[in-house]
Amino acid sequence: MIKITLDNHASNELKQIALQLQHPKKLYGVLGETLKKIHAKRFEQEVDPEGKKWKALADSTLARKQKKSKSLKILRQDGYLSDKTAYNYDEKSLEFGSDAKYARIQHFGGKTGRGYKTTLPARPWLGVNHDDKDVLLNKATALLQKQLAQAIKP
Repeated sequence: MIKITLDNHASNELKQIALQLQHPKKLYGVLGETLKKIHAKRFEQEVDPEGKKWKALADSTLARKQKKSKSLKILRQDGYLSDKTAYNYDEKSLEFGSDAKYARIQHFGGKTGRGYKTTLPARPWLGVNHDDKDVLLNKATALLQKQLAQAIKP
């Protein structure tokens, strides 16, 4: 039988690394901030998670926005949806989205307005694509590498 014994210093470092992996709250925080940046860029580009342009605004919506001197950008009347994305995280999970009551209808589309007579087109804004997943994975990898480097510093 071969036996390996780690001294207290190495053992403590490995325990710290294991704790980071067992308690990924910091990682979820970094990923939440990254998701905010990904979605802010998406709102600027007016595209869905796959890069397809959102359906253009109806002429009536454009006229109303011009009259009120609001932004003519899609999904940007007061900026609440685009500027107030949020995330919640703990040791076990990360949730990302918006608490705006109209976030769902903007994403999926559907009937809206008085008597549900207006049909709003779907303009998907929430989600991640392959490139976004790579960005998130790179952020996670970088954070874990940094934590490993700090843990094994002499």
